[in-house]
Amino acid sequence: MTPGTPRALTAGIDVGTTHVKVGFFDERGGCAAATRQATPRDLPALVAAVTRGLEECVERAGRAPAAIGIAGMAETGVPVDRSGQALTPLLWWNDSRGAAEIAELGLDAGILYARTGRWADAKAPLAKWLWLRGRSPEVFRSMRWWAGVPDVVAYALTGVLRTHATLAARTLGYHVAAGEYDAELLALAGLSDARLPAVQPAVEPVGGVVARIAGVLPGTPVVIAGHDHAVGAWAAGVRRPGDVADSLGTAEAVMVPSAVRPEPGAGLALGVTADPALDGAGTVVVGGLPTSGAVVDWLLNLLAPATPATRATSAMQLINATPATAGPATTHTGPDARAVIGGAGPEGGDGGDDVSRASGPGGYAALPGLLAGVRLPTGIVVEPYLRGRVAPAPDRDRRMAWSGIASGHGPGDLLAAAIEGTCLHTRWTLDELTTLTGTTPRSVAVFGGQVRIPLWMRVKGAVSPVPVQVVRADDAVCAGAALIAGQAGGSLDDVPVLPAERLPPDPGLQAAYLPLYDRFRTSARRQEHP
Repeated sequence: MTPGTPRALTAGIDVGTTHVKVGFFDERGGCAAATRQATPRDLPALVAAVTRGLEECVERAGRAPAAIGIAGMAETGVPVDRSGQALTPLLWWNDSRGAAEIAELGLDAGILYARTGRWADAKAPLAKWLWLRGRSPEVFRSMRWWAGVPDVVAYALTGVLRTHATLAARTLGYHVAAGEYDAELLALAGLSDARLPAVQPAVEPVGGVVARIAGVLPGTPVVIAGHDHAVGAWAAGVRRPGDVADSLGTAEAVMVPSAVRPEPGAGLALGVTADPALDGAGTVVVGGLPTSGAVVDWLLNLLAPATPATRATSAMQLINATPATAGPATTHTGPDARAVIGGAGPEGGDGGDDVSRASGPGGYAALPGLLAGVRLPTGIVVEPYLRGRVAPAPDRDRRMAWSGIASGHGPGDLLAAAIEGTCLHTRWTLDELTTLTGTTPRSVAVFGGQVRIPLWMRVKGAVSPVPVQVVRADDAVCAGAALIAGQAGGSLDDVPVLPAERLPPDPGLQAAYLPLYDRFRTSARRQEHP
């Protein structure tokens, strides 16, 4: 590069449950410009948000991106007609529609897991396809394609519909071992692979930009980088057995690459999924905590309710934390199917207790003050299960439990204890996943919003059995999508690893948490509900 010549920038787009993030990054993952907007509930508004984000980043960075990478949530999608127009608003991963229909299939759990690496639930697009066919046949007949959110954003930019294996794998209609759509599973919903996006590698361009976006050059290559967790983990350097990623947000996911796929019985017993690696070279075993940041959001709103001034500082929204499997299916009836579908969204999910709709955004501006002066460990054991537990011991009826609260504990201690509970649960999940895969972790790469909370990272480092590397990128998924786009037409192995900071060891605190971890596991493993 000639001295004085600006570094080339690539764009990353991350479409999440709560926010649409767009950023321009240099070849090392340094952020030159970024925007964040609330995720819209319909396709035209989503495309407008992405367009607006790209245009704002061009203006702030002062130059166009050399390539664009797209990542995002997997199961949320939309049926589109032959002209590419959406037939409904977005159908969300945490909407329980389709739960009854997919349960009625009576699929053999072991056979299904062996094919797809997961179990049947309403979260999967297969459930939504069944629901559309039965409850909205006119929409189903008009559906030329089903497109996941990252796929349909790429389609809006390029006019070409494609997907990535990490996204296709979450439809429950994709045979992970064979690396192709499963004709038998698709037929259950009356579909074939002709109505789904073709699968291609993360670095293979979908096409060039044809949409009119101010400052973005026509023909700019666009890639679908993959599922958000997978993209963030790859950018954090988690690529081979022995690497571990911990993706933090409203939900939390522990990702352990493995050379072999787990036996169906073992995977189902632990409640973990077996996903394709981003490069297709292996398997990534994933154990999740659906209410990680959501627990703190909920508790914060009880202890320090949001005001108009603090509401804007909320890092997460509990309204998006409800897993579709945690409650009974919502029944929808009525003559106008499109009006019914119009109610879809995060608030349309679980029909259980009404935490998500009651709490709203929490007052994160109050968090530093509440946590100031808290002594660790708190001595309180918290099971952080607002909406049931998925891994490593599935129990949809499990709820939050507290023990060890004393009169000397205050609001800050309760918040810190909730954070401790999420970290102890993650440690338990990591222990089970590494045993399942037969891997020995070298370190854990942690990324996501909670890395900005010092107490959370201090607990994370003290509870972890191996060193913790904290990825300090502004947004690891968005940056990862941009870095992958920078290798368009090349190799994923050449994608740079985002810079990370190793948490300093604290032997005293580590020793203090050992008995607390034993107490946590003893409590969490009890069969009876506290």
